[in-house]
Amino acid sequence: MVTAVLLIPAYTPVRRRAPPVIKTVKTWPEGASHQLQDCLENTGWSVFEHQDLEEHTTSVLSHINFCVNSVTVDKRLRVYSNQKPWMTKEVQVLLRQRDAAFRSGDGMQYSAARSELKRGIREAKAAYKRRIKDHFGNNNSRQVWQGVQHLTNYEPCNTTLTEGNAALAEELNHFFARFEVKGPEAAAAKTSDSSSSPSLIVQEYEVRRTLRAVNPRKAAGPDGVTARVLKECADQLAGVFTKIFTVPVLHPAVPKVSHNCPTAKAY
Repeated sequence: MVTAVLLIPAYTPVRRRAPPVIKTVKTWPEGASHQLQDCLENTGWSVFEHQDLEEHTTSVLSHINFCVNSVTVDKRLRVYSNQKPWMTKEVQVLLRQRDAAFRSGDGMQYSAARSELKRGIREAKAAYKRRIKDHFGNNNSRQVWQGVQHLTNYEPCNTTLTEGNAALAEELNHFFARFEVKGPEAAAAKTSDSSSSPSLIVQEYEVRRTLRAVNPRKAAGPDGVTARVLKECADQLAGVFTKIFTVPVLHPAVPKVSHNCPTAKAY
């Protein structure tokens, strides 16, 4: 009598321990920037004007996001926990070809596919090695730190919020600005002094210059408008943003959605 014993391995592969993560990224096809510029150039911004500054700003930002979504493409990526940094699309194609040749049972085809896979992996590793070396060769501190992180396998801790919360941002603004609230007498005195002195004037060329100086790598605020859109469409957005920024100068009101806007931070 033969007794079979089923042994369960203690080690579980990383790919089975951690499920793949689905990420959605926004890609810009060729010519998308020009299409976005044309869309914003032909927009009649006067239809969004409103007496309420909050309503006016929200309508403008919503239209900008609508134009961006109409020219960009959302792409879903599946990232595995054991995915190598040198893995490319070409190597994945060679892997599928090797697996298909193995299932077919043809020894010659499987041997050729395995040789092609080894060659593709060798070339992908060499290209990845050259890319890491270029980080140290270029006079760019950002790329140098990226190279150090790749060599040391550094993984930054996730300290960001899972999703943007405009209510939390507004609550923090009220909390840190609570000491700046003054009584009615001080506000009246400030109003009388400001009426006699010349008021601040926001010029359109200043807004355009500020938008062009925005770092496109910066993250977007709660309004959802990315820094790339502000930089590449500075000529089309300078006029409407100048009107939005002029209202808080003339009246003591600031739209909530612009508290964390990159353009508002510049001013």
